[in-house]
Amino acid sequence: MQTHALTQAVDVRRGNARESSEALALDARRAAAGLGLSAPDLEALLEIDASTAASIRSGGARIQSGSALATRVLLLVRLQRALGDVYGSVDQANQWLDAVEPSLGDKPRALLRTHDGLGRVVSQIERRCKDCLW
Repeated sequence: MQTHALTQAVDVRRGNARESSEALALDARRAAAGLGLSAPDLEALLEIDASTAASIRSGGARIQSGSALATRVLLLVRLQRALGDVYGSVDQANQWLDAVEPSLGDKPRALLRTHDGLGRVVSQIERRCKDCLW
């Protein structure tokens, strides 16, 4: 089984998530897992239905570049990468997500469930990045 998972990762022909639906789907799955997001969390965060959320979590999704979903998924990927850059640990990132951020006026995790909250949270955390590549 482990070889199969590795083969799927290696099969991503173009590794740029902005251009490849396969790479974007892989990055979405990694970000969701890294942030500990459940299927209902993904539904709210990405504004998608339950079957699409399940498909992303299972690795079966193909997300069309340039779509509204791709735009939101890229924000999710940016969030996960920025949190890793700024905090370096899941525990510290979760502490920040669950604490009131004065400049946002709420807890970042609570804002993720709002339409414009994901963009606001990503913008806030990327201001602190040392090496954000987006």
